[in-house]
Amino acid sequence: MEITVEDLSPIKKKLGIALPPEEVQAKIDAAYRGLSQRARIKGFRPGKVPRQVLERYYGSQVESEVIGELIQHSYAHALEERQLKAVARPEIVAEEVRPAEGLRYSATIEIKPEVQVSGYDTLVVERGAAPVSEEAIDAQLERFRQSLAQMVPVVDRDTVEQGDLVELAYTGVVDGRAVAGAAAQSRVVEVGSETFPPPFEEKLIGLKRGESAHIPVRYPEHHHSPAVAGKTVTFRVEVKEIGRKELPAIDDEFAKDHGECGSLVELREKIKQGLAAGAEREADEQMRVALIKQLVERNPFDVPEALIGQRFDAMAREIGVHNVQGGGNAELEAKLDEIRTELRVRAREAVHSSLVLERIALQENIAASETEIDERIAEVLKAAPRERDRLADLYRHPEARREIAERLAQEKALTWLVGRATVTALSHQT
Repeated sequence: MEITVEDLSPIKKKLGIALPPEEVQAKIDAAYRGLSQRARIKGFRPGKVPRQVLERYYGSQVESEVIGELIQHSYAHALEERQLKAVARPEIVAEEVRPAEGLRYSATIEIKPEVQVSGYDTLVVERGAAPVSEEAIDAQLERFRQSLAQMVPVVDRDTVEQGDLVELAYTGVVDGRAVAGAAAQSRVVEVGSETFPPPFEEKLIGLKRGESAHIPVRYPEHHHSPAVAGKTVTFRVEVKEIGRKELPAIDDEFAKDHGECGSLVELREKIKQGLAAGAEREADEQMRVALIKQLVERNPFDVPEALIGQRFDAMAREIGVHNVQGGGNAELEAKLDEIRTELRVRAREAVHSSLVLERIALQENIAASETEIDERIAEVLKAAPRERDRLADLYRHPEARREIAERLAQEKALTWLVGRATVTALSHQT
């Protein structure tokens, strides 16, 4: 086998691979010998079908399968021999596939950049968490209070008004068929909360207790549920009860009953500590983001488009815009294009950051231990009990463990960098 490597860029290689005719022919002959034992052709006993008959019936299929296997095996061998690791599937172009002439093809691949990362011994970052204000404590306390609201029936009227809590029974229908997940026998909706798309809640105003109505709701094209995306759902609604929101008083009793504290003062202090801890975590995260940004700026290099595409796909799936189309809506299509453009920028930055940390880990001999890998896998399994068996089977494979090890090494490298960086306090104006 002949192998040539052409450097198209620092991260892109074109492999030229050639197999001699005798190797190709030997594989084809072996394929026909195996086929002869399996083939069932009228007029011939198993194992006695002439080669020319097999060629007439299966020639193109045999050749295609043999060529595919030869490419697969020779490509893997070429990567190993030249010590190359592709980050995605190769782009294969067949140049000569006639068995009598041998097999010649090219495989264009992307690899991770082999760079020496520098400039991480002079990093300076700011860190500082904003102090917790009394207003922030008040806001958190109010959110807590709202979560404990009770519905009290309205007795002085029997029609729905803005701000009411309305107990509903409803069924969503499209083209005469009930929509899965768009039905309830008893659900409380706050009128004006925008829990439902407009004009659902507006149409409830004026309805009487026990009254029924049909409310059409047009769902947007980009809605996460394909069952309703871009469609008009007609809700058959019955008002079962009309109530108002009753909120508990914020006092010492509130603190005792709901906050597990001896007094309101103690509850406020508890909330303050929680907000302060959150602010510290946010400050740490922002510091890490700033540090990585410096490293990326100091170490520019080409990033494999295949890795960017993989990261982009993951991000797009996470926010629900992976396969969403505008459906001819120009405004929506423009917005989706804007979102995807921003996602691609973020994907490129994320991949660049990962590669920088990966190289620093290699340069500084930072690695995850087998115990750390096992602990991380245990955390993943605990967080996804329904997927536990599938994930446990996945992590038995060396490649999956290697990916975990790489992520842990990057995390440890970042922690190591933070410990070496000059961290200055960020002052907050009050």
